[in-house]
Amino acid sequence: MKYNLNAFIATVFLFCSIFWSVSANAQEILAAIVAADLPRYQEVHESMIKVLQTGGFGEDKLKIFKQNPNADKMSLTNSLRRAEAAGATMVITYGSQATSLAKESLKDTPLLFADVYDPVALNLVSAEKMTGHNMTGVRGDAPLQTLMKYFLEATEANTLAVLYDDTSPEANLQKIVLHDYAVKRGADVILFPVSDFKDHEASLQNMPEGVDGLFLADSELNKSYFERVIGVADEHQIPVFTQRAGAAKIGAFMVLQTSAVEQGEKVSEMAKAILAGKKVEEIQMYKPRKVEFVVNLKVANRYNLNVPFQTLSVASSVVR
Repeated sequence: MKYNLNAFIATVFLFCSIFWSVSANAQEILAAIVAADLPRYQEVHESMIKVLQTGGFGEDKLKIFKQNPNADKMSLTNSLRRAEAAGATMVITYGSQATSLAKESLKDTPLLFADVYDPVALNLVSAEKMTGHNMTGVRGDAPLQTLMKYFLEATEANTLAVLYDDTSPEANLQKIVLHDYAVKRGADVILFPVSDFKDHEASLQNMPEGVDGLFLADSELNKSYFERVIGVADEHQIPVFTQRAGAAKIGAFMVLQTSAVEQGEKVSEMAKAILAGKKVEEIQMYKPRKVEFVVNLKVANRYNLNVPFQTLSVASSVVR
């Protein structure tokens, strides 16, 4: 067979043209780590996806590689490795556990985070620049001092119990903030560190007399036990306040939380900016402006608590 050099060159040229064309139009990959598949994280994630897709980043341009690992270190680390192996253009993490681990393991891949409690205190971003090395995002906490102020005014509580997962970075931060503020207001604080689901109920059952308020700190590891904990507190007629989204609907007295929708919208804006070529270090962390304060009047009536009119007037919603 006669060798046709021109045909060979033409074939190679055609192959390269196709390859370059495919590469130029290849999908960007956004890897999302939704720890423990928490409803709160899922709500933020869905808000982000909605904005991206309506903003010109459909499935033809952006592939979403979503993972729902457990919130333990090994599961989260494995998910981060899979994201890198998949060639993720950027990684989005929800919550402090996944974000802290991502900071350790992701060296070059741009990282965005959402729903993280005080990223500055967790050393995720610089207090000066409001960005971190190759990472930025949206903080997810509302002012805990404000929630405590409203709670103490409504309950006139003298002794507060703090139930917190001592393995959770955000829970430990909340514990410190609450303790310091309560002391300033003249209230006593009893700390109950737990690390297992059953420890929550045991702590509540062994709680000393005189406790007239209970703060439930955030924890990604104890989502399934949260409703039971509130139920046990209700049996003891102890009003609960927390920053966990949706807690008022299942029996918490007061909840202060940031808007999941706003968080998702802001993360999507950051993702679009990075996809357009902007460096992560040029995007400052965003602090949500929309805060949702929910008061459960069913609990107030059951415990004979009088919620001041001024407190009710600033509530975003009331459970009746």
